[in-house]
Amino acid sequence: MELVVNEEQVAENLAELERARVSADGDRRIYQDLIKKGTCYLPYLTDAGIAFAPSRFIGYVGNTIRIHGFNREKHGSETNHALNKIYGSCPVQNESLQLAFENFCVSIGVAPSRKGSFGVTRKYWATDDVAEVIAEGQEQQVMSDAMLTETQKTQIILARVGQGAFRKSLIKHWGACSATGCSQIDILKASHIKPWSQSSNAERLDFYNGLLLSPSLDALFDKGYVSFDDVGKILISHYISDRDRQILNCSPELSVSLSTQHLKYLAWHREHLYWGEVN
Repeated sequence: MELVVNEEQVAENLAELERARVSADGDRRIYQDLIKKGTCYLPYLTDAGIAFAPSRFIGYVGNTIRIHGFNREKHGSETNHALNKIYGSCPVQNESLQLAFENFCVSIGVAPSRKGSFGVTRKYWATDDVAEVIAEGQEQQVMSDAMLTETQKTQIILARVGQGAFRKSLIKHWGACSATGCSQIDILKASHIKPWSQSSNAERLDFYNGLLLSPSLDALFDKGYVSFDDVGKILISHYISDRDRQILNCSPELSVSLSTQHLKYLAWHREHLYWGEVN
């Protein structure tokens, strides 16, 4: 079968999954089995909350529950690659989305588990709209945490968008872009190494969990197109063309000066976000 190449084709497959999810016939049982056995999922928003679609189903053009069963050539690595191109990212382990997936499984009558077929840990495409919903829920949890003072709550929320005490501490520590040396402070981004949504409250405010980056480097780092090794040398994904790397001023000569406290966060970034050989 032909692989999807745009979001419209994916949306048609999502509609088919939604039809099967509420059906009263055998299609619902097939749907439940798809959810139970999947490994990589696209989270998407519905009126009932966040739902999850397995890559091996939504990655083929015009897929249906019945057609899928006869597709002997279906392969997750092919559909994952197709979805990577569409969404500009690869699926990653995400604790917040894993918890949302487990809740979703319960809602559709599937026993939740942390691993899919063959014992592989599940991964997710963290699309912007779903990430925003997850973050809003986490903000509500922060605001309702009786163990935090009002000041702590405010600083944790501000840190999500790179503001407040978190940004000030990065500016004090770095004084310029961590990698390029750009000193135009007002345009620099306070970027979490381990994302806010994946961090504990202490990690969200820890300036060692942050880099002060130029806007283009911040975007590349946030999407996993670049990372840094343990000596601070930049790692550039092969998913960036040489032309785009030059346009974005992403030189292989860039590096950051690290403290040992940075290393655990960068190890997390390389393992879970970076589009390098480890993925």
